[in-house]
Amino acid sequence: MSSLEFSVCSIGLRHKRADEAFRIIADSRFKYADVLTYSPDAHLSIDMTPCRRQEVVQSAEKYGVRICSLAGIGGCNFSSQDEGLREEEIKKVKREIDLAAEVGATVIRVCPGEGEDLKEIRDKILPCLNEVTVYAEKRNILLGMENHGGSIACKPEQAVSVCREVGSPHLGVIYEPGNLFGALVDYKRGFTEQKEHIVHVHLKDGYPHCFGEDGFTPQRLSCTILGEGGLDIPWVLESLKEMDYQGYVSVEYESWHKEYGLPDVEEGLPRCMDYLVKWR
Repeated sequence: MSSLEFSVCSIGLRHKRADEAFRIIADSRFKYADVLTYSPDAHLSIDMTPCRRQEVVQSAEKYGVRICSLAGIGGCNFSSQDEGLREEEIKKVKREIDLAAEVGATVIRVCPGEGEDLKEIRDKILPCLNEVTVYAEKRNILLGMENHGGSIACKPEQAVSVCREVGSPHLGVIYEPGNLFGALVDYKRGFTEQKEHIVHVHLKDGYPHCFGEDGFTPQRLSCTILGEGGLDIPWVLESLKEMDYQGYVSVEYESWHKEYGLPDVEEGLPRCMDYLVKWR
């Protein structure tokens, strides 16, 4: 069985400057980062100057951290009725692919449009996904659709259907058992359905909870420290090792969600690593 490489989703450090975020990741004994790229407080961005992007890479290297993946949301407009918006979104995703290649990442998150019903948006999103996947293959970058509410990938069988229709190993799934568990979807079955297409993994722990309309997905995971929630993490990690998974497992520590009552990231991330060390 393969060993597993663990990284940190830098969205959990979105309130920190990039340099400080990488220091905390390193102090928590992680060597890899899944770097936020899509918001005003992102640690990397396609809109940064090349000089500024290299400063971010050098900051990571200073602490012995490698940027292994990028967490963008390019692709949201693939489902738009406006052809011009879809074309602009294709250009945006291609720029994110270029950014990944520039900073040494191997995977980027891509959104397969907005909407959870594949039948309603299939004809719009497939041509877009085909085009960006061809481009990603040329740059040797993997694209992953995350199991997340609001997109067709919230249902594993839909994500698999899209992967099969595109038919390239460069388009796959970011397996997110916590999101599936929080949405009351069978994450173990989801793993079995998607395992041939998994290019990246996000990992968090907690219990399903209905938060209502608070600005995020109403039914979702109320997060805990890894090992303190209801997710069967040993099963997830052993299943990945048994399939000889070669990608990264990115810890998504969401202390920025104040409603979860998590310890600050400086305390929480080391405790997550304490739990994970036996799986290396």
